[in-house]
Amino acid sequence: IIVPCCLALFVALVTCEGDVKADSKAEETQVEAKESQNLEKRGLHSSFGDFGHDFGGHDEHHHHHEHIKTVTIEKKIPVPYTVEKHVPYTVEKKVPYEVKVPIPQPYVVEKKVPVHYKEVVKYPVHVPAPYTVEKKVPYEVKYPVDKPYEVKVHVPQPYTVEKKVPYEVKVPVPVPYTVEKKVPYEVKVEVPVPKPYTVIKKVPYEVKVPVDKPYKVEVPKPYPVEVPKPYPVVVEKKVPYEVKVPVDKPYKVEVPKPYKVEVKVPYPAPYTVEKKVPYTVEKPIPYEVKVPIDKPYPVYKEVKVPVEKEVPYPVKVPYHVPVHVHKEEHHDHSYEHHEHDLH
Repeated sequence: IIVPCCLALFVALVTCEGDVKADSKAEETQVEAKESQNLEKRGLHSSFGDFGHDFGGHDEHHHHHEHIKTVTIEKKIPVPYTVEKHVPYTVEKKVPYEVKVPIPQPYVVEKKVPVHYKEVVKYPVHVPAPYTVEKKVPYEVKYPVDKPYEVKVHVPQPYTVEKKVPYEVKVPVPVPYTVEKKVPYEVKVEVPVPKPYTVIKKVPYEVKVPVDKPYKVEVPKPYPVEVPKPYPVVVEKKVPYEVKVPVDKPYKVEVPKPYKVEVKVPYPAPYTVEKKVPYTVEKPIPYEVKVPIDKPYPVYKEVKVPVEKEVPYPVKVPYHVPVHVHKEEHHDHSYEHHEHDLH
């Protein structure tokens, strides 16, 4: 917000200065034009008056020299000149600001702790049991040493102490004295070379080695080798040919056509910058509130007591049903069959 306001004030000041300069230049040109016109008129009147005076009084002032008055007229011609115009433009300035990263409190700190894990071995390993373990235990070793004896060193009393005191030693140096400087120079040493000198040339010659008796030497003999001969091979050559596929009816084929695409050209414009401003947030924290009570009062609390509840359930009671039996000597067969079905 501050940057655009500053730019607007700067542009307004520049435009006011340009207007004041233009007005002052216009006033100066007008004043100069009026002065030139007055000069021209004055020059004409004075020239005519002199000419008439001379013409009228030629006989009276004949002996004086003629006096000619010259008037120089300066005319200003407008010449094009360059005018600098201030064009306001936006300048992007990077303003650093604090960025607060929320960190949970307390935050988790990962620490790498070595963990020993057992590795399963799929093959048997022989371990002797029990096995001996050698442990080095330091112990004191007593050596037989004679008891200490006194050693007397003769020291003369009093004894002399030599102290080195530096003193100046004057060396006679001749003035001026000679300084020897080693300058390397070339020394030519003649090496005696015999002329003509001998040249050793190595000439090969045959050396005959005596052999006791002739011995067999295996000489490789030529042997027949089968050479593959060329034979005719049938090679299939693929010839492209047209395959006509039956199509029911012509169908539309989408052909991509060029179309206009609006390209957004980035131009400098003021933009909003979000800045995080810290502010206080009221957070309700529960705390204990002690209420003063005058005297203790009874508090009734519900206590659950187990109560036996009677639940009705069916009970089977034996009931004697009397059966009447009719004793008759003579009865029909159909009646017996009916009684048997009833039972």
